[in-house]
Amino acid sequence: MDITVKKSRKECGRKKSLRWSMVRMLLFGWFFPLLFMIFIVLFLVAGNIYKQVEHTILSSMEKTVEIMQIQIKDCETASKNASYMAVIAENYRKYFGEEDRTDFKKSVEEYLRQQYAYDDNCRSAELVVLNEPARCYYALNESNGGTYQDIRFFNTKAREKILNTAESLDTGTTLVGVEGRIYMVRNLVTPKFVPYAVLALELDQESLMRSYTGIWGYENASLYWNDELLVAGRRDMPGALPESVREALLGRDQAYVYHLGIGGRSNAYCRMKLYGGTMVLAVDLNNSVTFAEMNSMWYFFLILLLFMIPLVIQMMRFFYHKVTVPLKELNAGADAVRKGNLGIQIANEEDNEEFYRVKDSFNSMSLQLKNQFDKIYLEEIALRDAKIMALQSQINPHFLNNTLEIINWEARLNENYKVSGMIEALSTMLGETMNRNERQFHTVAEEMAYADAYLYIISQRFGAKFSCTKQIDERLLELQVPRLIIQPIVENAVEHGMDIANRGEIAIRLFEREDEYLCIEVEDNGRLTAEDRVRIDRLLSPDIQPSKEKRVSLGIRNVDQRLKMIYGPDCGLFINGSEEENTVSTILLKTNPPTEQ
Repeated sequence: MDITVKKSRKECGRKKSLRWSMVRMLLFGWFFPLLFMIFIVLFLVAGNIYKQVEHTILSSMEKTVEIMQIQIKDCETASKNASYMAVIAENYRKYFGEEDRTDFKKSVEEYLRQQYAYDDNCRSAELVVLNEPARCYYALNESNGGTYQDIRFFNTKAREKILNTAESLDTGTTLVGVEGRIYMVRNLVTPKFVPYAVLALELDQESLMRSYTGIWGYENASLYWNDELLVAGRRDMPGALPESVREALLGRDQAYVYHLGIGGRSNAYCRMKLYGGTMVLAVDLNNSVTFAEMNSMWYFFLILLLFMIPLVIQMMRFFYHKVTVPLKELNAGADAVRKGNLGIQIANEEDNEEFYRVKDSFNSMSLQLKNQFDKIYLEEIALRDAKIMALQSQINPHFLNNTLEIINWEARLNENYKVSGMIEALSTMLGETMNRNERQFHTVAEEMAYADAYLYIISQRFGAKFSCTKQIDERLLELQVPRLIIQPIVENAVEHGMDIANRGEIAIRLFEREDEYLCIEVEDNGRLTAEDRVRIDRLLSPDIQPSKEKRVSLGIRNVDQRLKMIYGPDCGLFINGSEEENTVSTILLKTNPPTEQ
């Protein structure tokens, strides 16, 4: 024994400390892998967010460009009306040759007001007759902020450039940018396609760029026309596109490029072909808006990293106080028990359920060990007495059964067959009650044999005053059913049910219902009174006190409880009255016995 204890202690000394094993497991099995996984997840999520941002920006930009193209197309259609409606051409032929141009001016400007003064996409409309280039006929869209300053700007800064552009324009349409203003220019021609006037529509930039705000993260926008800065969204906007952007946009009539900026701004570009030229829309995007989700993710990661270090320290302290210290106390108690100090109790002031229960169990087991060693002699005596009593309980029924067999042979030798039959029936009931094979279930045929033995004794007791009929489905005779369920019900019908004063009648029916339930009915010719109903309900209720009831009454309660325990609450014993005012006791159970049997 001492050698075994010393060897055990030596082996324990070679074992590693649980505390440092848990620290290593915490660092290499949780902290570092978690940190590595967080970095991987962050890079994967950042890549997905970048793709989603790029897709969202370019999609919203595509919708914006579609809207802008529709607006420019509407302006082009409006400019073509000046040629198709021929109002200006007719007034030109009618009045322009005269020295007094008042009627011409009045008619033309009235037409310009009707066509363009209420167009949401136009700020102003200017008409210059080539035979009189120094004079301008105009109309202002005051709802878009059009003022005479726009006409003065046109006359002083834009007229010359527009007329020079119109010389090579023929019958087409083009765009001209002058110091941040955009003009749509087209020639008005005679039936022989000779230009006689130039129409310039100043496009309203606020209307054109109103849809740009739908671009995610929009900050400002700039327009380039044929590599020339047309509209500058910010002061430091370069006069020409960067070479890298220009190369990325080449190759298609309409192309989109997104450049992620390192600072607080990114850029998106769209190149489109219009009127024989190239327009590029450059949009500045605010990264704090487009990548707000990613920034939040990085902030969360940094905060998580800062909190993980003190968390590790706190967890190490937690494991020491909540795991290591209680285990040391348990080891000390176990060593004391090993040394023979049975019944030792260790302090149990744990605030967690697990170690509290472990210590409580240790204290309980320590006391139990002490009690077991103190009472082992008494337990051995009790076990020996129990075995003796078990042998005696087996001897007495066997002696009684053997005695009945001797009496039965004496009755047969004296040719008293009536007594012999009753003894055989009683012997059958006694053998079934003894249950030598300790079976809980047997066949319907065996159960009916036990009931038949009882019925034979009753028929001999009452003679002609008693009769019993049976309707048994022989296909069900081999089904397994619990033992002793029919005889107690038949006995109850004999003792409390049938009218033996006149003639006692009992009918037993055994059949299978359509829902695959086995139904056993015991019907007697006794009437079910209100008092009987109350007594039966009380017997079958869970609140009855068995010590105050008769043996026969407890028999039917026992049958009901056993069937409910085996087959469930939908099975059991049910006692009701019939249409003939007889009493019907129905035993209901399932045809398939439980697998636990």
